[in-house]
Amino acid sequence: MPLNRVLVADDSRVFRAVTSETLQAHGLEVLEAANGSEALNKLVTERPELVVLDGLMPLLSGFEVIRRMREAAPDYEPVIFLVTAVYKSYRLRTEAIQQYGVDEYMEKPIEPEDLIHAVAHHFPEFLGLPNNGSWGGQPSLREN
Repeated sequence: MPLNRVLVADDSRVFRAVTSETLQAHGLEVLEAANGSEALNKLVTERPELVVLDGLMPLLSGFEVIRRMREAAPDYEPVIFLVTAVYKSYRLRTEAIQQYGVDEYMEKPIEPEDLIHAVAHHFPEFLGLPNNGSWGGQPSLREN
């Protein structure tokens, strides 16, 4: 699936702004959400191909957003990057991957270059890379 739209969902206005600017500079349309309820609504109605989702937000956590999205739209499977400044244990990382189907688990602060490399890993055409996911970074957390 080609990458056109991204949802950046985080209660930090600064994180949303920096992440959105980084992705827009690479030609992507970016939607924003400041809390979990807004994120869930935009995911279900707008269906972006990628979501950069904070693990801890007001109204609904990132984990709850994923769970409710899968219930509301079981045929919709965006690539999910869960970002966190709080949930940094191996147990939570493993749970995010195994129970919630998270594709990337990223700890804040996130360098713009790391974000772009992670996007290119899941969407090789994003930077014109070969379609083998090879970009020189860490391997994907789950099989695509």
